[in-house]
Amino acid sequence: MARRPRTTTNAPGRILSGVLVAVLAIGVILLAYLAFQHTRNGEVEGTARPAPTFTHGATATPAPTPAPPEPTTAPVVAPGPAERLLVTGSGAIWRATAGSCGEVEPVLERSTDGGQTWADVTPRYLGIGQILALEPLQSSEAQLVALVGGGCELQALRTFTQGSFWESYPDALSAATYLDPTDPGVLVTPNARIDAPCATAWGVRTGGGTTALICDGTAYQLTDGAWLPVADDALAVTASAAGVASVSTAADCAGLAVTTTASVCAAEASPEGPAAIAASDGSTVIWSADTWVVVPTP
Repeated sequence: MARRPRTTTNAPGRILSGVLVAVLAIGVILLAYLAFQHTRNGEVEGTARPAPTFTHGATATPAPTPAPPEPTTAPVVAPGPAERLLVTGSGAIWRATAGSCGEVEPVLERSTDGGQTWADVTPRYLGIGQILALEPLQSSEAQLVALVGGGCELQALRTFTQGSFWESYPDALSAATYLDPTDPGVLVTPNARIDAPCATAWGVRTGGGTTALICDGTAYQLTDGAWLPVADDALAVTASAAGVASVSTAADCAGLAVTTTASVCAAEASPEGPAAIAASDGSTVIWSADTWVVVPTP
């Protein structure tokens, strides 16, 4: 009997199927490997990762927080027409506000009871417009350097009647010391015109061969033609053969500090100003705002 020929099932199809199975298996293995690599460090797909940090040697130190600015006091400025003048004689005390010629009237007062009561002795009948300097004369009289009349003429005035009447003394003007009313940066003295330490000086005082003034809140003494600073935050100065005394604001004094070679706190004196001071029998008289205080000279 004849043998039937062998039949072959679709061999190419079987081969292709095997290849596909192998490729799928390899793909599954590869995906599993990638998933393992992705999650091995605890990372989960879709979870945000922290930004990486980098260090180079030592650990970086955060920048220090800036300290708040230190509190500052308002700068002392020239008081202008409100500037005060104060001098003492053996028989009277004289005080004045400077005024401004043609704008603010000056006021001159006199006391014979230590400052408890005051008499207004302003020479209005002369048309006085501004007081530049005030000095005691003899025991109970006084001398002014002032701007007088409608033309604001510069004059030296003296009284020998306790302030009731005043006369012009040209010789006294040439011997006086005062700031040039047209240029407050220049001090006029009997011997020369001297530049002040600033453009707007004020508070000029002379006594016993000593000259002092204030510039931008600093008190200065004129020594051998040069200005030497002697006190900061000064509201007023006075000068004598012993040197310069000043009153100024101070952090450790509720009122005003009086300074010569040492310092004492005048707690009852107003620190607001304007102010003026004068020496009297071992004491310093302070006229500041509405206060009148006498303290021992340090």
